[in-house]
Amino acid sequence: MENKNNTLNFCQVSLVRDLPLILINFKELKKIYKEFKLYVICPSKEFDVFKKELNFEQIKVISEDDIIPFDKFKYIFDQEMTSSSFKNLMHDRLQWYYQQLLKISFVLDFVSKKNQKIVIWDADTIILKKIKFFKNDLSVKYGTVFEFHKPYYNTNEVLLKKLPNCYLSFVCQFVALSPKECSFFLSRANEFLEKQKSTSEWFAKIMFRIINEGNSIYSGSLFSEFELIGMSNYLLKNDKQKSLNTLRYGLNGILTKNQTVVSKVLGISHVTYEHSHPNENSKGMLKRDQSWKIFIKILIKNFYKYFLRTTRHNFNFFLKKNS
Repeated sequence: MENKNNTLNFCQVSLVRDLPLILINFKELKKIYKEFKLYVICPSKEFDVFKKELNFEQIKVISEDDIIPFDKFKYIFDQEMTSSSFKNLMHDRLQWYYQQLLKISFVLDFVSKKNQKIVIWDADTIILKKIKFFKNDLSVKYGTVFEFHKPYYNTNEVLLKKLPNCYLSFVCQFVALSPKECSFFLSRANEFLEKQKSTSEWFAKIMFRIINEGNSIYSGSLFSEFELIGMSNYLLKNDKQKSLNTLRYGLNGILTKNQTVVSKVLGISHVTYEHSHPNENSKGMLKRDQSWKIFIKILIKNFYKYFLRTTRHNFNFFLKKNS
C-alpha cells in the first residue's frame, strides 16, 4: 500500500513541449499501477492547454503561480545573491532552479498537509517497469551509477550538516517522500532558517543561501532537488541503495516498440528523452525512431558501466558498514 487510500501520488513540473511525453508516461502508469494521481505543475500562460490535453480523472493541473510566481522567485534571487561572485552566471539558468523550487515546495506542502506519500517524477521520463517507491513508512532508496556531480553535495552538506559515508547519486529522474521523511527534512531546513508562512518563499531563500555557502566556484549546476531530498531520506535511514539501470544519455530518437520490449527484458526501469537540450541528438528526437545501431551501442556501454560501478559501490558499502 502506497498510502492510506492506496493511491500513489506523482508530481512533475512541465512545459507544453513535454505534453507528448506526459501522455505516453500516463498510459504506462495506468498499465502498472491500479490507483494513482498525477499532479502537473505548468506555466500559467499554458494552463488552459494543459487542462484541455490532460483532461483525465487521475490528473490535476496546477498553475506555477499558485506556488510562487517566477517574478517573486527572481526577486528573492536578486536579494539573496547580491554579493555572490556567480550571480550573473546563475541568472542564465534561473528557470532551471525555479522548476526545482516548484517541485520541492509543492511536495513539502502536499505531504505535510495531506499526510500522504508522493513521488517527484521528471516530465521527460517514461516508466518502463514497476518501481516500488515505498516500504512501510519510508521510501525505498535508489541510486544511479551514471551520475555524480560534487557541487550538489557541497550544497547539500550546508543544509543537512553531514554527508553519508557511502552513497550513489540520487539523480534517478525521480525521488519519493513519505510523511516521516518530510518531517525530518523540514526539521533540518527549519534549523537552517526558521520556517515562514510561505513554503516556497522560505525555501527559495534556503536554496540560494546553501548554494552560496557551499560553493566557491560556479559549475553550471549547483542544486538538485533529487540529490537533496534523496540524501535527506538516506540520512534518516541508511538502507543500501538499489542501483537502477536506466536509459538517458546518447539517445537520438523515441524507442520503437521492439526496443522498448528489449529494454524491459533487460531490466531497464525508465527512459529519459532530453529533447529540449541544444545538441544534435536531442533536436527533433521526439519525431523520429531511435536507430538500432546507436541503441545497441548505448546498451553495451551502459551495462558495462552499470555492472562495474554497481559492483564497486556494493563492495565499498560493505567495507564501510563493517569497518
